[in-house]
Amino acid sequence: MTEPTDKRPADADAELVRRAQRELPYRTVAYEQLMRRHERLLFGVCYRMLGNRADAEDAAQDVMVKVFNVLGRFEGRSSFKTWLMRVATNTCITQITRNKRRREISEQWLDERGADQVTEISTTAYDVGKLLADVKPANREVLTLRYVADLSLQEIADSLEISLSAAKMRLYRATEELQERLGDEPPTGQEK
Repeated sequence: MTEPTDKRPADADAELVRRAQRELPYRTVAYEQLMRRHERLLFGVCYRMLGNRADAEDAAQDVMVKVFNVLGRFEGRSSFKTWLMRVATNTCITQITRNKRRREISEQWLDERGADQVTEISTTAYDVGKLLADVKPANREVLTLRYVADLSLQEIADSLEISLSAAKMRLYRATEELQERLGDEPPTGQEK
């Protein structure tokens, strides 16, 4: 029998998922291998969505706990990677919403002068983290899935549970918003 690393990544993931589903919660060997295979990608997606290391580490940890608790119900209708990215983006969106509410409450307590202060994105630095932090969460989600998680359009559609054409449109709109933030014109052949 060959090792999972000799197989295609999706095949190796599927085998580890089956083993983990049989073993959990009493044995965690397969689950741990599965998480190690995807931990860098998971952290990268969380970091790009949340914009800072501490929040990304917390979110990645939350995702791992969620996966541990619900892996037995994973049906395999999509690849494990696609499903994991969906859990990660949902967790990050929840955290963004929670953080936004906290900021809104905090701002109510600030004096008028403090509430008017706005931080601007440096478009000359092209800091991806800052740019992604400033786009709408739904757009940040699709951009992160495409360019950080390196998912195909079909995998994005599966992850977001939308049609392929809807995934294409969301990516187009997200890219358009990002270009507006940069002050660039749309790529040749695309009109606003």
